[in-house]
Amino acid sequence: MTFFTQCRVVSATTYKRILPDESQAHCEMERLRELTQRIRPSDVDEGRIGSIELNVWLAQLTGLPLSGLKPETKAESIRILVVSGVVLPLLFCYVVLEIYDLVLNWDNVDIMTQNVVMTLTHVGYWFKVLNTFYYYEDIRRIVFTLKHLTRTCVLSPGQRETFHQVEVENKVVCLFYFCLVVFSSTLAMVMLLIVPDNLAGKRFPYRVHMPHFLPPIVQYLYMGLSIIWISCGIPTIDNVNMLFMNQICMHLKILNMAFDVLQRQVDPNIWMVSIVKYHSVLINLRQRLEQIYRLPVLFQFVSSLLVVAMTAFQAIVGDGSGSSVLIYFLFGGVMCQIFLYCWFGNEVFEQVHSHDTHIYSFRWVYSSYFQSKTLSTSAFGCNWHEFDAQFKRTLLIFMINADRPFLFTAGGFMGLTLTSFANILGKSYSIVTVLRHMYGRAH
Repeated sequence: MTFFTQCRVVSATTYKRILPDESQAHCEMERLRELTQRIRPSDVDEGRIGSIELNVWLAQLTGLPLSGLKPETKAESIRILVVSGVVLPLLFCYVVLEIYDLVLNWDNVDIMTQNVVMTLTHVGYWFKVLNTFYYYEDIRRIVFTLKHLTRTCVLSPGQRETFHQVEVENKVVCLFYFCLVVFSSTLAMVMLLIVPDNLAGKRFPYRVHMPHFLPPIVQYLYMGLSIIWISCGIPTIDNVNMLFMNQICMHLKILNMAFDVLQRQVDPNIWMVSIVKYHSVLINLRQRLEQIYRLPVLFQFVSSLLVVAMTAFQAIVGDGSGSSVLIYFLFGGVMCQIFLYCWFGNEVFEQVHSHDTHIYSFRWVYSSYFQSKTLSTSAFGCNWHEFDAQFKRTLLIFMINADRPFLFTAGGFMGLTLTSFANILGKSYSIVTVLRHMYGRAH
C-alpha cells in the first residue's frame, strides 16, 4: 500500500482555525504519550500495539491463559498456564457456590437481588472466558491482522500521530477500567476481613454458600480473593473487544486522511484500488468481531439491564452499612462497562456516518477534524473529476461500500451506540420501580 506514503497531514493553519488551543493541547498530549509509552510501548514500524499487549498482560495476571498475543519466553508461557490451572478451577467452584446460595434464597427479594447482582456478573465472566477460548485462534488472527495493517498502512506523519493518539486513549481507558474494579474489590476484601460476621455469606458482595468444613479464615480468604480475581478478569476480557473496535476506528481515520490530498504523481488507479482493498480488510475484521462477540455482548447487555436495576434497588433499600457502600462501587463499575461498549461502538459507527457537529465532542482534539468527515464524503471530496473513467468507477464502488452501516451489535438485536446506553438506563429504572413495589408489599 505504497500510496499511503503520499498522504499528508492537514495544514497547521487548518488546525488553528478549528482548534485555537492547539499548542497547549499538543504539549499535554505529548506528555501523556511519553508517560503511556513507558507502559508496553507502541511501535508503528514493528507493528507493535502496546494497548493490546498491556491488556493481555493484565489478563494473564488475573489467571487467563492468553498466550501468543504478545512476545513471551517459554518460561513465561509455562508460568501463565500453571497460574491459570490453579486459579480458574477455584473461580469456577466459587460461582457454583453462588448459584447454590441463589437457589436456597430465591423467595427472599432482598437476598435474591444481592445474589443475582454478583451471580449474573460472574456467569457473564465465565461466558466470555469460554467464548474467548472457543474463538482463540480467530482472536490471534485478528491481532496479527491489526499488527500487519499498522506496519503497512500507518506510514505518513499524520497517520503515525493518529495511531499514537488512539494508543494513548486505549491505554488510559484500559488502566482506568482495571483500576476501578481493583480498588472496589480490594476495598470489599478489606471490609470482609475487618467485619467478617456482617459480610461473609450474608451480605453483598459475599452472598455465597460456603462449605462448613472449611475454617473461617480460609472461607474469608477464598471469598475475598475470588471476588478480586473475577472482578479484575472482567475488564480484561471486555477490553479485548473494545480495543479491537477502537483499532478499527483508528484505521477508518487513516482512510479518511488518505483522501485529504490526491497527488498527481501517484498512479490514481493503483491508489484507489489500494484504498478499496484496505477498506475491505476492515469490513472483514468487523464481521469477524461481530461473529466472535455477538452472543457475549448480548448476554452482557441483558444481564447489565438487570444488574443496574438491582444495584440501584439495593442502593435505595440499603441500610448504610459497608455492604451498601460497596453497592455504589459495583454500580459505577457496571455503568462504566456498558458505557465503554456503547462508546467505542458508537465511535466506529460515527467514524463512517458522523456529522459536522461531532467536532464538538470530547474526543482527543487532534482527531476531531477527521471525525467530522464520513468515508463517502471524504471520497467524493477528492479531485476525482481530474482522473479517468476507471478511477471514477473504482471510487464509486468504494463510496457504495462506505455507505453501508459499519455497526457493532449485541447479537444483532441492539447496536452498540450511546442511544442503546440511554435505553438500558431507562428500562433499568422501570425494573427498579417494580422491585420497590414488590419489596414494599413484602414488608
